[in-house]
Amino acid sequence: MLILGSTMARMFTKIKVKALRWLLNDYVNAHLASREWHEEQFDYITDTGLAKRLSEEFMSARHIYKMLRAIEAEDWLQRAQVRVQVLMYASIYEAALHHVLFDQNATAPEVIQLTQRNTLKKISIPENSLKELHKHLEHDGREIIPSYHAVVPSDITKVRFDAKANCAFNLGIIDNDLRDDLIEIYAARNAIHIHAEIRKSQKYELNLAKKSYRRMKPFAEQLRTYCNAINT
Repeated sequence: MLILGSTMARMFTKIKVKALRWLLNDYVNAHLASREWHEEQFDYITDTGLAKRLSEEFMSARHIYKMLRAIEAEDWLQRAQVRVQVLMYASIYEAALHHVLFDQNATAPEVIQLTQRNTLKKISIPENSLKELHKHLEHDGREIIPSYHAVVPSDITKVRFDAKANCAFNLGIIDNDLRDDLIEIYAARNAIHIHAEIRKSQKYELNLAKKSYRRMKPFAEQLRTYCNAINT
């Protein structure tokens, strides 16, 4: 009887889990657009692989948000809900903007400038002449090295997001309000490390997650309008 009771208990648990899973999926899917709709939001992306990944990330963000809404996440779990949303949407915005700038506008002077930096380059001088120069090239006991200002290429992966957003604004890709919101969202994303969050006193509120989602519509519209204009 004990074994039978244990088996029946496991069966009922499985049934309840399946029922709860069905109810959760029903709730989530009832409030989400189709896969095709999510794919259409990135139809301006010329890299098909990237477009597919972005649409999947968008769907993932929506599913996670709705699942946590279904259980009415509060306190620490709601904070996690917001953090995940900010991280995912900031990544989508960054990848899409990066593509439009560096893949579709690679020759624009404003874009080229993003990957250039000013630096000092040492001048190669023969050893004998350098010894003679060193007699005069000194300041406060420190050696002065002969050099010149030069512009050199920098690593594209090190371009700051706010620089990309400002460049997109200057090129007319996005408007001023969207630029400011994207910079705010990405700044929150950068503070998502716990120590940085504590240091910056970052408060993750549900409104920030909602803003991260709601800016997707004007973001897609503005980038699509710009890409259609330059590709016609």
